[in-house]
Amino acid sequence: MAFKNKTNYQALVQEFKKKIQFNEKMGLDDRDNTILSMIQKNPKVSQEEIAKKIKLSQPSVGARIRRLQEKGILHTINGVNFKVVDLSLAKVDVDATDTTAIIKEFEHCPFFINALVMSGKHNLCLFFMATDMKRLEAIVNYHLRGNPKVKEVHMDIVISTAKDLVLPLNIDYENKEQVTHDQKCLVELGNL
Repeated sequence: MAFKNKTNYQALVQEFKKKIQFNEKMGLDDRDNTILSMIQKNPKVSQEEIAKKIKLSQPSVGARIRRLQEKGILHTINGVNFKVVDLSLAKVDVDATDTTAIIKEFEHCPFFINALVMSGKHNLCLFFMATDMKRLEAIVNYHLRGNPKVKEVHMDIVISTAKDLVLPLNIDYENKEQVTHDQKCLVELGNL
């Protein structure tokens, strides 16, 4: 969409910002928004390049980036891009009586990606990634189906994503608890 003049475009941007209300809620100004936008488009963008765009010195840009990180607004996630790796991703919806206990059960599981506490029919959404669907099914069978704190389980396998989806892997060879974690669920593989 081409804009006839810069003023028209700026008015649309201001209207959009009002709709999403990020600035007020997170204490951001236009320069912060530009920094976030540039980093989102290219995580490897240099502070010097950002400084030229927002007309600040490179140290000032660095300070703004640190402030955004300290506020928890800007994060760097290291992980694997689901679109390019040959791994299976499961979204498991659970109706549980104790969501905290269920999440804690997967604290040291290398296949566990994340959990969302939800409202609605299912109060917990869990994400697991593994090399194959049998392994995912074994994890769900052992830890969730038959668990007295779980009333209902529904598992879906993610086929594809519209955008890149970077998922942090929960593999920490230096975490003694993870390495020695009792993974009886993997024994279930033989029973499938």
